[in-house]
Amino acid sequence: MKLTRLLPALLGLFSLSLPAAEKPDVLFIAVDDLNDWVGHLGGHPQAKTPNIDRLVARGTAFTNAHCAAPACNPSRAALMTGLRPWQTGIYTNDDTAGGIIKDIVTINRHFLAQGYNTQGGGKIYHGGPSEGREDTWTVWKNLFPGTKTHESNMNGLNSGHFDWGVLDAKTEEMGDTKMTDWAINELKTAPLDKPLFLAAGYVKPHLPWYVPQEFFDRFPLESIQLPKVKEDDLADIPAAGVKMAKPEGDHAKVVKGDQWKKAVQAYLATTSYLDDQVGRLLDGLDASPRKDKTIIVWWTDHGWALGEKQHWRKFALWEDTTRTSFSIVAPGVSKPGSVCNAGVDYMNIYPTLCELTGLPVPAHVKGASLVPLLKDPKAAWDGVAICTHDKGNHAVKNEQWRYIRYADGSEELYDHTQDPHEWTNLAGEVGMSEVKAKLASHLPPEGTEVPSVRDNNGGRNKAKGKGKEKGKGKGKGKNKSKEKSE
Repeated sequence: MKLTRLLPALLGLFSLSLPAAEKPDVLFIAVDDLNDWVGHLGGHPQAKTPNIDRLVARGTAFTNAHCAAPACNPSRAALMTGLRPWQTGIYTNDDTAGGIIKDIVTINRHFLAQGYNTQGGGKIYHGGPSEGREDTWTVWKNLFPGTKTHESNMNGLNSGHFDWGVLDAKTEEMGDTKMTDWAINELKTAPLDKPLFLAAGYVKPHLPWYVPQEFFDRFPLESIQLPKVKEDDLADIPAAGVKMAKPEGDHAKVVKGDQWKKAVQAYLATTSYLDDQVGRLLDGLDASPRKDKTIIVWWTDHGWALGEKQHWRKFALWEDTTRTSFSIVAPGVSKPGSVCNAGVDYMNIYPTLCELTGLPVPAHVKGASLVPLLKDPKAAWDGVAICTHDKGNHAVKNEQWRYIRYADGSEELYDHTQDPHEWTNLAGEVGMSEVKAKLASHLPPEGTEVPSVRDNNGGRNKAKGKGKEKGKGKGKGKNKSKEKSE
């Protein structure tokens, strides 16, 4: 065994011999559908996220971090298991995860087995049945009931929950507000004789973008700026990429319905609501007895497009849909205000948490720990970020390049030092073969990707969508809120 793999295991043995009260706590914050429209990443000039920014500033902000898959279900499954979509077959939201994940030691199961009080609430996995078993948390609270959605469409597009508008409700009635209340109480009251792993999962800014008027008032419609776009941006993109963009779908409806500015306003407003809750949670941590010994892991499950490349939602392999807001605050390890530009992805989170808490790294977890970058953000790093959307479609990102290869072999290549918006596809240019080959070397060899769960009729997860929400762990969640398809 290599020393780098042996050391965390030895640390784990030492850690288990320490009194429980001396082990670090973990505040594990997940956010749904938040892209880089946050102050510290500068994705939109009008974004107002002072609380997210002050959280991130406490440790190391990874500004070139990306999801393992641009959809809720596979992104969360990959992060929590430490396994990539091509290893599990969980590629999209249609790949029911429970039948696979039930046999894998996930992050929360690992911490539970190592003596942690594991408390989970909100959205951590993609829906109740995603773990496939009920012994994975000390207490699992599930989604917190919030306000009812509107019976009629508010933006006039009649596209299901692809909707936005002012919610006639109080902030206290929102599900994420209630989740924050619960998390703050756990930080305050959880027994101090046992280390705490507290997972708090925010649903907003997931669709529909319904928040009270006060949040819309922060972003006057007449001053809203649209994302920077190139009118013919899809002209140099292969057919497989155009198919993912679906310009004839959401984008055509938004433009025809004159809803683009209103959508941007609603997304900024919903993100601002989220930011207020994050501020409350951070204040709750600071007022708790756990303040000085808590590791904070802040992550958003993928990016989100609002008209870039005539695309909306996630479900694509470009920067806007794979880039995430990600930071780790590790007392005594990371330095406040640190910024790291290395290409990282969510396969790095599981081993990093193990090293920071002194727990052994499960044998199936092969990602590299980020601890060297937490200590020195400019340390040598040969890793890259890899994102997968359905079988055979992958993006590779390092500090300079994004390379996309689709299942049909077509390609895209962007130089982020010259083209941060990814407007010029260089894949067909002379002299790019070596760059493409180097990036492609990180992708799975041909024939090694497992079939998708939905297509693998002979696999362990034959029954699609048959799992029922029953709650998990010793404390079963009472609310059975249904997850949207996204």
